[in-house]
Amino acid sequence: MKTRPFIQLYKGIFVLVLSVIAFSSCKKITDGAGTSAGTPSDADYLKNLLAYKKSAHQLFLGYLVADGNDPAAASSMLNVPDSVDIVVAFAGWDKDASHWTTLQAKGTKILTCTFPGNDAYYDGSAKDTTTTQKTPLSASSTYDHWAKAMHDKFIKGMGWDGIDVDIETGTFGGDAPASNAKAVLTSVAKYFGPNAGAGNLTKAGVKPIFIYDTDVDVAGGSLGYNTIYTPFKSNYTYVNFQSYVGGSRRWSGSKTSDLTPLLTAFDKTKLIVLTNGDEFKYPNGSEDTPGGDAKATKWLLDIASWAKTNGTAGVGAYRMSRDYNHTPVFSSTRKAIQIMNPHL
Repeated sequence: MKTRPFIQLYKGIFVLVLSVIAFSSCKKITDGAGTSAGTPSDADYLKNLLAYKKSAHQLFLGYLVADGNDPAAASSMLNVPDSVDIVVAFAGWDKDASHWTTLQAKGTKILTCTFPGNDAYYDGSAKDTTTTQKTPLSASSTYDHWAKAMHDKFIKGMGWDGIDVDIETGTFGGDAPASNAKAVLTSVAKYFGPNAGAGNLTKAGVKPIFIYDTDVDVAGGSLGYNTIYTPFKSNYTYVNFQSYVGGSRRWSGSKTSDLTPLLTAFDKTKLIVLTNGDEFKYPNGSEDTPGGDAKATKWLLDIASWAKTNGTAGVGAYRMSRDYNHTPVFSSTRKAIQIMNPHL
């Protein structure tokens, strides 16, 4: 990780007019961004937007990266397009809690992203403040106390909706070596995901989302999908796969046919493939890699078409927040959503 035609303008913000077809009726949704949530004068707007979010459709997930390399407005949760389903806060987040609730009121879920090597600690670690019984790290270490602390902070305390665990070679270490990845993920699953324990719910009364976020497409080894995904796939709500074609990346593919193995490696109904928004242009038009913006944008639209054809869960963008630098703002995001859901 990590390192559609626009039809109208509203209140100075470029917006997309959406029509949601439900059963035999046609409902119109304006895909706005900001505190206005589209067209507040339309009494049916929010009802129709929430109906869309609850309907069977392919998802769009975006990472809001608050590392200071883009305008603050880019990672503001007020500016996320209404039709985005999930946002993941990365390298910080919009600190205004009223922005979180405004976004959630539109049916968008907010997740935190964690690197186990930076954040996780095993039960009995020197970092574990819940017990005085300190123990050395071992192959039998568990991570229940840390998983509960993450739930207490982000779900109970902040009212967010889930967690994204970044599963890469470089994201494990310290108290959470890659050899203990299975134990880390097993503990997280007690508090997040479809198999979370009774009572471990969001403020909306549902089990928090648990995303298995990876760039590992091999079966073997500590982080291979046959080791930590396949035997435990019912624990995960979605799988984010970092199918980057530019910037820092592990995946070696370059065309949509190279994504085919992912359909059997992971449950395709949970699979969300990502473009690398690090390659999107900066506000001044510069790029990290010449031509990177066009390449990352084309790839996002290509994988949206691939997702539609193959019936996967959806697509997304790491550093979706940098799509704010396009004109109109978030134009690539909106186009990808419309490709997957052409009735919008």
